[in-house]
Amino acid sequence: MSDTPVYRYSIKPEDLNIDLRTVDHYLGYGGYIPAPEDKQRIEKAVEEVRKIVTPKACYGRYGIEIFEEKIKFPFGTVGSGVLSRHIKGCNEVYIFAATIGTGFDRLLHRTLARSVADTAILQAAGAAAVEAVCDSLNKKLEEDALKEGRFLRMRFSPGYGDLPLDTQKGIFRLLDPAKNAGITLMDTLIMAPEKSVTAIIGIGDTKKTGGYETER
Repeated sequence: MSDTPVYRYSIKPEDLNIDLRTVDHYLGYGGYIPAPEDKQRIEKAVEEVRKIVTPKACYGRYGIEIFEEKIKFPFGTVGSGVLSRHIKGCNEVYIFAATIGTGFDRLLHRTLARSVADTAILQAAGAAAVEAVCDSLNKKLEEDALKEGRFLRMRFSPGYGDLPLDTQKGIFRLLDPAKNAGITLMDTLIMAPEKSVTAIIGIGDTKKTGGYETER
């Protein structure tokens, strides 16, 4: 498959920057400010999530080739016009898998038995938490690339745009996230723990404004 090493990455829960604005976004507030009582419930959910998360990820750096609307990865060739255009000019990518751990799934199950409304808020807080893990890793990878005078494109996940969701299978063969981050892939292509993300980040020699980024 690939002799490229897979690296592990972890963050202390207290250092995880869970952005309340991101939680609001997932709850559909847009530019509106939640009512005081809703704001209090959101903040409570974020603190509940922070107490039980185990934020971690695994990643590797791989050479690629782009042929019009196809990209050749170490695990095989994938067709995606959107991703091909997004990482045009890149000859390498970072590929990662990230999660906030199984504690969230247990907390979600307990909350669902108590309150549907609180469950919705908790789902949003969990989504913001895994996004924070991705952001933290992204920042580290960006700093590493800048040391080489190179630049990163915005991360792009399977299932977004026209990138097939079954690209997950290749990523899992490459990174072995079950061993390196405690993430498994079910036959339905859904990951467990629930709040887990895989993504591809193009590495280029020039900056690119705009682009695509996943939202989970």
